[in-house]
Amino acid sequence: MTAFAVDPIFTQLQAIAFAGLLTFAVAIQFAFSPKRRAIMGGLKFALASAVVAAPGLAGVTFVRGAYRLGYLEEGRGFWEANLRSLVWMSGAIFAGQMAVRFLPPMSWLLRDLRDAGRVVWSERLGRWMGRAR
Repeated sequence: MTAFAVDPIFTQLQAIAFAGLLTFAVAIQFAFSPKRRAIMGGLKFALASAVVAAPGLAGVTFVRGAYRLGYLEEGRGFWEANLRSLVWMSGAIFAGQMAVRFLPPMSWLLRDLRDAGRVVWSERLGRWMGRAR
């Protein structure tokens, strides 16, 4: 019972929570970023927003939830299970963000999203500073 590793327990509720939270996050981005959406195109913007939000949401819903359940099933206490699953969640989020940042298909989307944000902010700052574009 002293081992740190445990078999995670994945449930259907975790998948539903992940899908719901990801859909909500992309919908909020889609609704409140019309200029970036216009620059990138709707589908590409939604896909890029999903790629950016997925590592954090997957770390919280899938990884932390599964390891927390695994530790609880092993007989660990509530606080111990939560704290130990926090370590797994942090590692999963870090690995997912590194994959999004550096692996080619996802990094291209991230680059395009960042470039669209730069264009929007340079236009906005230009208006605020009195420059006409």
